Amino acid sequence: MKVKLFTHTDLDGIGCAILAYLAFGKENVDVEYCNYDDIDDKVEKFMEDGDLYRSYNQIFITDISVSDSVANMINISDRADRRVQLFDHHGTALELNKYDWCIVKEYEYLPDICFRTCGSDLFCSYGLWPKYLDNYTPEVRGNIAQFASIVRNYDTWMWKELGDIGLVSKRMNDLFHIYGRGKFIDWAMKRIQFGTSHLHPDKWFSETDLLLLEQKQKDIDIYVEQKNKQLKHFTDQWGNSYGVVFAERYFSELGNQLCEMNPDLAYVAMIDISNGRVSYRSIRDHINLGTEIAHNYGGGGHPKAAGSTFDSTRAMETVTGWLFGDENSENIL
Repeated sequence: MKVKLFTHTDLDGIGCAILAYLAFGKENVDVEYCNYDDIDDKVEKFMEDGDLYRSYNQIFITDISVSDSVANMINISDRADRRVQLFDHHGTALELNKYDWCIVKEYEYLPDICFRTCGSDLFCSYGLWPKYLDNYTPEVRGNIAQFASIVRNYDTWMWKELGDIGLVSKRMNDLFHIYGRGKFIDWAMKRIQFGTSHLHPDKWFSETDLLLLEQKQKDIDIYVEQKNKQLKHFTDQWGNSYGVVFAERYFSELGNQLCEMNPDLAYVAMIDISNGRVSYRSIRDHINLGTEIAHNYGGGGHPKAAGSTFDSTRAMETVTGWLFGDENSENIL
């Protein structure tokens, strides 16, 4: 079975890739990592290549959504085969539920419980379980379910409310950034299938992992203190007080800590100028970053965590023109 997966670049998106590898075999899955500014182009180009599209048995889009126009194109071109399935949890994509091949849910409602969900959780529950995962032992299947839950708790920021149990989610995200995408995927698949050595008391983290995580936390703490000193305060066009800082890493933890350290701010915008991305974070209940802020800049996301993109080349040209007196800099703005 040959599978194509379009997924996001964060822990949740990577989690979907890990689940797909476990379900279908790493050699059978072609993963394409996408951001909000390129998902439409990548999926549209793929679908327009009929030979390429037909060479895959299943096509998944996870933890990120296409525009309604691209979804409509998929709905028409994939009508006969229904090879495409989309699983997302962002409120800005809820309208895609009008297509029978899309499952977009912000929340899961179970008897006596309601909780925020994530791409990995939805993909595991509705796309893979149990059909493609029933060949594993009960222990491994339990680890797969726990992994999806760990990713969900981090992506929805529930880990902050879960004490020591929640720290597993934070540590897993930190380890993802320490090891990088490829090595982390191998690490996660190994932990899910085999756990750690019997010499280690924790089934997810070895002593080496924990030492690396300890140093990572020290780096994060120093980075947050530095960025708090650089934070600038502004008021947006809707009257919200917000903070702006240039940053390249630790967006979730940085954004949340900056909001806690500056309670007068409705949200914080972190600009990664080299990569053309803006990450928004809030801890307030009166604002929805996904629909009220990021969506206005071509992005999207959740009420308290969202993102948008911009042309990094143009931004760099504007800044360098302003700094170094380029006579054409005014024409760039």
